[in-house]
Amino acid sequence: MPPKKKNDVAKAAKLADKENLARAETEILSLQHLLELRSHEALEARRSERMWRERMEAFSQAIEQQKEDTLDITSDMMRQYKGMQEQLMKKVSDLETETRQLKKVIEERDAEIAKLQQEKEQQKKTSDLEILQYQHKMEEMQVEFAQMLRETLDRMHERLANGTYNRS
Repeated sequence: MPPKKKNDVAKAAKLADKENLARAETEILSLQHLLELRSHEALEARRSERMWRERMEAFSQAIEQQKEDTLDITSDMMRQYKGMQEQLMKKVSDLETETRQLKKVIEERDAEIAKLQQEKEQQKKTSDLEILQYQHKMEEMQVEFAQMLRETLDRMHERLANGTYNRS
């Protein structure tokens, strides 16, 4: 029976080889399925990664565009601010010049008013002095006229008293 053993061993080895082959085929199929699954997952992951990268790139571009817009707006506002500042400085300068000119005109007018007031005071003093002189002259003339009238009256009294009054 020893040859049977060899045959049995060979059959058992064939059976074991068939089993191992079936197991290996099952394992290969399982690994192929797992490989397909992993490949599909890797493909999906790459697709998802690409999508995220595209979104990130879009967001980066949007941020860059917003930065550029902000920079443009800021530079435009700065230009407007500087322009307005220059206009205001010019206006302030013009107003200061006008203020100085108006102060000068006011000073000239004040000096002219003071001069006119002095002239008026001088004219008033001159007029008062003339009035006093005329009053004094009138008083002197009144005194002279009164004296002449007395002398004339005294002469008329003398002539009347002497009887030498001549009627003409």
